[in-house]
Formats: sequence, C-alpha cells, structure tokens
Amino acid sequence: MSVNNVFEDTRADAVQVRNEPIQARSSDRIAALLDAAAAVVDEVGIERLTTALVAERAEASIGTVYRYFPDRIAVLSALGTRSVERFLRQFEADIIEQKPATWVDAMLVSIGSSVAMHRSEVGFTSIRLGDLVSSPETDVSRVKSRRIAQTLRDVLVESYGMPQDDVLLTRLEIAVTMIDALLVRAFLIGGTGDETIISECKQILRVYLTSHYEVDQPDA
Repeated sequence: MSVNNVFEDTRADAVQVRNEPIQARSSDRIAALLDAAAAVVDEVGIERLTTALVAERAEASIGTVYRYFPDRIAVLSALGTRSVERFLRQFEADIIEQKPATWVDAMLVSIGSSVAMHRSEVGFTSIRLGDLVSSPETDVSRVKSRRIAQTLRDVLVESYGMPQDDVLLTRLEIAVTMIDALLVRAFLIGGTGDETIISECKQILRVYLTSHYEVDQPDA
C-alpha cells in the first residue's frame, strides 16, 4: 500500500462515520453551511454556536439547516470531521513536498501542517483536531485523535518501517493530543501563533518520541 493510499483510505473512513443526513446532502449546500458555522465559531466560540446563527450567517432558512443537521451537536461533529480531513490533506501535501528523512522528522512535519491549518482555516483554532463533543457511545476507533494517530502510524509503517503495533498507536495518539493542546495555546490570542510555543511543541514531541525509540538524529 502506498502512502497516498493511506490518506485516501483514511478520508474515505472519515466520510463513512458522518451522520446519514450528511451523507445524503447536496455538497454545495452543506459546504456553505459548514463554512458559515466555522465563521460563527471563529467569532463567538463553539459554546455559543447555534443552528439559528448558522442559518443567519449562511443566509438560509432554519429549515435548511435542520434538513442536514438535527442540532448544533451534529454541526460541531461535522466541523470536526472536516477539520480532520483538511488537516490530513495538508499533511499529505507537506510530507510529499518535504520528504522527511526520518519518522521523527515526519512527525515534526505534522506540526507544521497543523500550524498551517491554524493560520489559514477559519475557526480551526476553536474546532481543532480533538472531539468537540463527548459521546459515551463513541467507538474509541472513531475518536478523532485516534483516527489521526492511525493514519500517522500507517504512514510511518509504510515509509519508515516502524512497528505496526498498539504501543506505537497509543504513543502517537498522545503525541497528537499534546500537539493539538499546545498549538491551540499558541494561537489562542490570534495572529500567526506564538513562535516560542510552536518551537517548544516541536522539542517536546521530539523528546517524547525519541525517549521510547532509538533514532538516528542528524547533528545539530
């Protein structure tokens, strides 16, 4: 399996976990509603997001919103899924362009991909890569940090010969969670992100990963 297929399979899986009303959508209309929801989140935060605000921003009727999303939780879930899909597209492009030499370097590329999303994607700092809402019934494999970690592991296995085991998967999920939290903090006050925190995030990730595996690192 090629690295490109890893990303294709993950994106296909992301689509499958969406609610049925979203699967039956008009793609243009749903994209407009999600764009509107992202703009609202960017301005007022996820806590204040309502379907009425989404309808108002999208210049659509509330009935149109409910046709695709039964409530605000469904809107947030769809935004979260879209954020994962777009992050993976960014990471795929970055890793192909940069061709990192080691698996740790590849993980550091993922930080740059996330930084790019925070800088360019409306509402991404609020939407982030974690799950916006908790659900006791959620299969652990569907948790967004888990799905991202699975994709990262598949890339590392395919391109760098890393072990395809649950230990690596757990460590990558922890890494994704740390990256997400630190970068949200870096962009919390707006702008292009606190470079000190972004730099520390890279250092923390490198130390965490290399503390568990022997890695040949280039001379500083």
